[in-house]
Amino acid sequence: MRVIQCVTTTQLLGLTNKDSKGETVMALLAINVRNQLRGRVKDILWGDIVSEVEIETSSGIVTSVITTRSIKELALETGSEVLALVKATDVAIARV
Repeated sequence: MRVIQCVTTTQLLGLTNKDSKGETVMALLAINVRNQLRGRVKDILWGDIVSEVEIETSSGIVTSVITTRSIKELALETGSEVLALVKATDVAIARV
């Protein structure tokens, strides 16, 4: 996958207008997030508004909380191949 700096979200996600069924199509053409972990959905804990998605990667389990609507729009289910994209604005450190 190429790493580029994107100008707009539409360019970033490679959005097209509609497919043959009249649905909005989204294809990941390029992304500027460098921390990417490829994996498979291990489990989904469903909620009314937000849900928790566990992704099994070669580095371990990554958990993401996203909207339930997004899970449905992405058609995620156990076993789906996904990319976990980690974009943090800060990292907290605690002394042990």
